[in-house]
Amino acid sequence: MKNSTGLRPGDENWVIAGPPRLPRIPPAGSGAPEWLGDLENRVIAGADFWQVAHDFRQLAADDAPAGGRLETPVAFVELVYEVLRLAIRTGALPTGTPLIEAEIGEALSVSRTPVREAMQRLSADGLLSRRKRGWEVKKLDMTQIRESYEVRMSLESFATAQAAIRATEAELAAILEATNARSRLTHADLSERLTSNRDLHNRIYAASGNERLVDLIKKNTQYYFAHRFAQLVTPEESALFQDQHEDIGRALKARDPDAAETAARQHIQSTYLVFEKFYKLL
Repeated sequence: MKNSTGLRPGDENWVIAGPPRLPRIPPAGSGAPEWLGDLENRVIAGADFWQVAHDFRQLAADDAPAGGRLETPVAFVELVYEVLRLAIRTGALPTGTPLIEAEIGEALSVSRTPVREAMQRLSADGLLSRRKRGWEVKKLDMTQIRESYEVRMSLESFATAQAAIRATEAELAAILEATNARSRLTHADLSERLTSNRDLHNRIYAASGNERLVDLIKKNTQYYFAHRFAQLVTPEESALFQDQHEDIGRALKARDPDAAETAARQHIQSTYLVFEKFYKLL
């Protein structure tokens, strides 16, 4: 039974009672375009990065005002940053890949200025390192990867616990439907498993109602379980991941933040153990 704050006994361990969440109002000039999510799904599913770059150029040209300049510096820094970060995190640009400012600018039909600024941001994120003629995708050691996963355990399990409390009935129904839809996929449905996995987790994080937490989760994620890695996942591991998704779904449906947090932690631990096998391929 909920108390006067609208929380059930024990919920205060996970959330702070306060004003209801409001629709997000992005800062002026910020926000990724809708098509970036479509490109994310394509890259996760194994699309070639340079094809993605071509599509980026075409979409940017289509969005440009008639007779206007194609490039607006602030917006293009953000877009170059997002596209390159996506390619790195999905493994479309493997570790050690050289990134030359002039080549990236040509591929994306932008000047070198937004590319240079985007590269500096990616370096600050720990995704790039300097080389003689520019930058290269940085290879993380296992200590850094383990630390990243430990941070994921903290952030993502907490978001899942918050979702157990704060998810609307519509959000919860969508999460459960996404979970059930994944159960109908086979191990051979590689692309669908990858994109549906990202969709499911994103729905859970969004249902936490904590936008700062969602932003931190995004910034902490160094690598996705993307196409070339998922090819090495065994049917048994794939089945385990789905079982864990269903455990999370049951905890969310029961509005049990403790069980949701535990299930999310176990899932992240399992993905780390599988990811550990892939380290030599990064």
